[in-house]
Amino acid sequence: MVNGPPTPPATTPAELQDEARTTSSVADSSTSLPLQNDPQIRPEVYQSVMPAIAEAIARKDYKRLVRVAEEADFNTANDRQQPRMLIVAPLVLGHLVNDDLAPARYALLRLPDSLASLLLPRALTTLVTSTMNRQHVKVYEQAANLLGLVSQPDFFDKDLASIIATLISAFLDSFRQRTFELLSKAYTSLLLPLACTYLGLQTEQIITVAEKYGWSYDPSTQILCPARPAPFGRSTSSSKILRHYFEPPHINEKMPDFSSLETFHFVTDSVAGLES
Repeated sequence: MVNGPPTPPATTPAELQDEARTTSSVADSSTSLPLQNDPQIRPEVYQSVMPAIAEAIARKDYKRLVRVAEEADFNTANDRQQPRMLIVAPLVLGHLVNDDLAPARYALLRLPDSLASLLLPRALTTLVTSTMNRQHVKVYEQAANLLGLVSQPDFFDKDLASIIATLISAFLDSFRQRTFELLSKAYTSLLLPLACTYLGLQTEQIITVAEKYGWSYDPSTQILCPARPAPFGRSTSSSKILRHYFEPPHINEKMPDFSSLETFHFVTDSVAGLES
C-alpha cells in the first residue's frame, strides 16, 4: 500500500545479517556494470573504424580522416544512438581543419533530432556556424566550451574526448593561420588589441608571431604593420616561419594562385566579416 507504515529497521541478529547480505549484493552488482567509455561496449561498426581515425589524426592526414569518417557515417546513417558521434564529431572537426565548412554543416544537419538535440552536436553546430560567419571571438569561445564539455568526468567516451581535443587544437592552428594571412592582405597597419581579437592570442604571442612573420611593431602606439607581400609564386622564409609556428594541417600543399581581382573581392568580403 502506498500509505502503509514504513518498514521498521532491522533489529534482530538474523535481520541484520539479511540486510548486510542484501547491501553487499547491491554493491557488487553496481561495481560490475561496464563503464560507459569502455571500448568493449561500442558497437562493432564504430570500434572497427576508431583505429583508422586515430592513425589519420596522428599523421595529421585530415583529408584521409574525413574519407574514413564519411564512409563510416554513410554506413551508419540510420543509427539514432549516441555512439554515432564517435564518427560524426571527428568528421565535422576534420572538415573544419580542412576549411570545408559546408560539408561540416551538412554532416550535422543530417543527424536525426534525437542526436542533434544532445550537447555535443549542439556545441559542434555552434562552432561551425561561428566559423562560417567569421565570428572570430565566438569561434575561440565555442572551441573552449567544446573542450570543457569533453573534459567532464561523465563524458560518454574518453577516447573520443581525446580525439576531439586534438582536432580542436589542429582547427585553431589552421584557423589562426588563415586569419593571419588574411590580415596581412587586408591591413597596412593594425592595432595590437584588434589583432588579439582576431587571433584569440595574448599580446606577447601576437608580437612574437608578427615579428617572425616579418611584421614591424611600434610599442609606443601599439601598432603592427604587416610585411609587404611577396610576389605570387615565390615562397618566403617568413611564411615558413608562420606555418611552423601554427602547425597547419597541410604544410606541403601549394596554395592556389589568385588573380588580383579575386584577391581583392575575397579580402573585402572577409574584412567585412571580421569587423561586423
